[in-house]
Amino acid sequence: ILKTSLILLLAFGLTSAGFAQRQTGTIHGTVIDEEGTPIPGASVAASSPKFLGTKSYVTGETGKFRFPALVPGEYEIKVEMPGFNTKITKGLLVKVGKTTSMTVTLEMATIEEEVTVVAESPVVDIETSKISVSYGAEFIATIPMSRDLYDIQNSIPGAVSEGTWYRRTSSILGGTVRSQLYALDGVAMNDPATFYSMVNINVDVYEEIEFEIGAHPAEVGQTDGTYVNIVTKSGGNKFSGGATLYYTGESMAQDLWTEEEMIALGVDPPSKYTDYKDLSLNFGGPIIKDRIWFFINGRRQIWARAYSGTPENRLQILADANPGVFSTEQLQHYNFDHQEWLGFAKLTFQLTKNIRYMGMIHYNNIYEPIYSNRYGTNVSWDATAVWDNENSYATSHQFNWVLDQNTFLDIRGNYIYRYFPIKIRPETAGNYYNYDNEEKIYWGTSSYSDEYWRRKMVGSVSLTRFQDEFLGASHEFKAGFEYEHTEYDRDWYKLGNPYYTYYDDYNNYMAGNIEGLYYHDIDDREGRVRLRACPGEPRQWLVQDHTNRYSGYVQDSITTGKFALNLGIRLDHSYQYEPEQSRPELRYDMGPEHQDASLGPNELLEALIQEEHDRGYATRFDALTAPYRRVVEFTTLSPRIGVVYDIFGNGKTAFKASFARYYEPVWSAKYNATNIFGAQTQIWRWFDDNEDGDMDLPGIDHYDVQSRKEQDPSVIYYNTFESIQKYWETGNEDDLKGGLKAPYMHEFLAGVEHELVRDFKLGFQFVYKVNKNIVESVDKVNGYDWTRTDEVGPIWIPYDFVDPGWDGDWETTEDNKDMTIYALRRDRDAAMFLGTNPPEAERKYWAFILTFDKRMSNKWQLKGSVLYSSFKGNCRAGYGYTEGEESYFDEPTKLINNYGPLPFDRPLQVKIMGTVILPYDIIISAYFQHRSGSALTREFERVYFPSDIEDPVGSGVEYQRKYSYEYVMADPRGSQRNPSYTNMDLRVEKSISFGNYGKLNFYVDIFNVAGRKV
Repeated sequence: ILKTSLILLLAFGLTSAGFAQRQTGTIHGTVIDEEGTPIPGASVAASSPKFLGTKSYVTGETGKFRFPALVPGEYEIKVEMPGFNTKITKGLLVKVGKTTSMTVTLEMATIEEEVTVVAESPVVDIETSKISVSYGAEFIATIPMSRDLYDIQNSIPGAVSEGTWYRRTSSILGGTVRSQLYALDGVAMNDPATFYSMVNINVDVYEEIEFEIGAHPAEVGQTDGTYVNIVTKSGGNKFSGGATLYYTGESMAQDLWTEEEMIALGVDPPSKYTDYKDLSLNFGGPIIKDRIWFFINGRRQIWARAYSGTPENRLQILADANPGVFSTEQLQHYNFDHQEWLGFAKLTFQLTKNIRYMGMIHYNNIYEPIYSNRYGTNVSWDATAVWDNENSYATSHQFNWVLDQNTFLDIRGNYIYRYFPIKIRPETAGNYYNYDNEEKIYWGTSSYSDEYWRRKMVGSVSLTRFQDEFLGASHEFKAGFEYEHTEYDRDWYKLGNPYYTYYDDYNNYMAGNIEGLYYHDIDDREGRVRLRACPGEPRQWLVQDHTNRYSGYVQDSITTGKFALNLGIRLDHSYQYEPEQSRPELRYDMGPEHQDASLGPNELLEALIQEEHDRGYATRFDALTAPYRRVVEFTTLSPRIGVVYDIFGNGKTAFKASFARYYEPVWSAKYNATNIFGAQTQIWRWFDDNEDGDMDLPGIDHYDVQSRKEQDPSVIYYNTFESIQKYWETGNEDDLKGGLKAPYMHEFLAGVEHELVRDFKLGFQFVYKVNKNIVESVDKVNGYDWTRTDEVGPIWIPYDFVDPGWDGDWETTEDNKDMTIYALRRDRDAAMFLGTNPPEAERKYWAFILTFDKRMSNKWQLKGSVLYSSFKGNCRAGYGYTEGEESYFDEPTKLINNYGPLPFDRPLQVKIMGTVILPYDIIISAYFQHRSGSALTREFERVYFPSDIEDPVGSGVEYQRKYSYEYVMADPRGSQRNPSYTNMDLRVEKSISFGNYGKLNFYVDIFNVAGRKV
């Protein structure tokens, strides 16, 4: 009764939560005599400086023993049996997520004595089919790379950085940049809204990090890419501590281009650190030996980075455009500063002989006076935003209960919270902020403020049972259940002027040569009006998107002879919902401070809103209350199957193959386009009918809405493609009832792992992945099929022209070719986009991978990979394209030439990391990288339609929708490539030992040793 009550209390009483994925390793072995006969009844004990106390096991009839749930580290195994010598095996390495197999041979003895041997730790896992790469704390501390998970992540096979450090996103082996699942001691650290890592996970707390890149077991869900499994330090029976200080500055960076070369090339000097300071302190040890351990870490990171892209003449321009607004400090050439605190604390407690508790908390605070994601050569200081003290917390609580020597229960509860405020500067909120390098003027208005709150709560329970000689094989059964709840709340508002306005030729306007500053097309006297449909101050409404997930899985690892079979299946039920929400009516009083006086206070906006009402449309500016509704709901079944064959039966060479289906997790930003209260922009196309250069009221000038957003909260935007096709045929909104299909990936893996020599493993794998049911937006009104017609005639009208080729010259015909793009008929209604699964949407990936891993022994280590791959499709895998808003399926012209190598396609990738320890404790480490250049696509920046297009059906309807079409792909994607990337980084380190008091290491990192310029 007591055990049952405690299980139920722990399983259901936790309000925080965690994943059941393994943060530990396993030692599995057999005790035999000199004749090879299994010895039952032998006492086996495992101990380690990394482990609380000692674990013991008594072998059964088969002589087998097993120690599951061991934290990574070096272990000692002691085997005792009356009538035999006691055998002690030292130095046995346990890695996270791995099974370490061993055989212990006992010798009969009349006088019992101890025999100590040094273990030959196997490097090939012959029981699991998964493919993974592991780095220990010492390896991470040795290799010359940034002290950040991002650089570590990009060193594994197939990882290609997106190049955006603040969100640390990469595509790994054909996954999208949101495919990775990050777990810190079982805490799923992915942001519930964006699904990249929610916080900066401090490298100084890692004990080991495992990158599980393929063949995930059923217990690993919520990823169709790489599972990044981080196990943190725990302290020990001895007090220990350390400090790391890292510094660089402007004087330590060298520009490889001379000033004359940069002027000749027309480029700005490279951005570089003018100051970088990083201090980390840690301390750990026993509170009660073999009972309670602690570990704490604190880290402070400060850096400043020069930004050379600010226009040279901006000071005078800002002062002229905004007299009296700026202080002397604000007018300075601005740089970027970053200030960050990281804190970590962990407690490990052996509650009873069979129950262990682990609890941890991770804290992150970030402040940037100029948010580095809102700047550029076209942005003035007053338009930059403040990263205003982001605060993030993550906590995990885990109970591991050994019910008997073959059964254990794992119960976890985790909670993670993030407050992420990006605020515009209220003192300059209404000022101009876009800068035009050609015209040398500022224009437009500032962006809007965002305040985000993200919360994630996950609870899990799993039961593992080891059963030998069941149905002729040994089994590791595991079953588990998980519950996850996430919340994504957003407050967005725009202080001051809500209008964004556009111009074409400022200098001619100032010279009096044209009448209208805001013409987008001077000849036809057309322009645009654009507004943010958000309140003018904070806390007017809160945009809310929440999710719930219920998951269960069962799996079995079956071992018999040379074969191991890994079977599993996972069931997930996930849905995203919007709580009841309300918004007030939006009306703007522009006031005299508005710098575009021709627009008036709010008269134009009121007239445009009324015009929409007259047409029967609700607008983004109306008051509205939306009830609770579920946006998407998926129930998915994910099979996993893998096979391992120990080719020679000696545990040194294994063939592995697997098939798995992985469903993409539900994250809020992907499916929040349906949220009526979310960030929205309304755009009208303006026609200056009276040719006076001013935006006059409708009736004098006229305005066309460029796109509409459904304001009926009962409408769900996500549909099957079949339901949209039916709607196109019937025009009946009731036909839009098909639910969206869950996106997923199929993965096939096959390969061989071989222990070449002691401590040195080679691997060769082939991987194939294909995405299915990719979610993209489609225009519900017009579609993207150029052959579509309605009662009038063709919806999309072809326009033929000649492409002048790469030389841009129509006179040289060798590379000229005919092309066709499509114009939307003028009388068609504005676009309204729905999320669906276009059948043409595609991503495919394959790769051959050679990996090598030499543990540190004989004073050297080596890790790395050589990869040859292909990543093709028509849906890009980057951050801005994976929310189902790629735009390639918006209209037929965007589908032209769009299939081919994707931006993360790098056919050849080489990554080599190694260390050698020289005499006098001088350590040399190097990190070499080479990868092919990214695919290059030639585009037409603009294709102009003629003033009229031939009417193909004699209907008398105008067919021209746009005066031009931007960014048409002239050649198939990937016809050319950018230059390849080759780089070498070096570390020189000197270690000074102080005996039992520790050691002091000095090192110098030299990045880009060979002086790569491109």
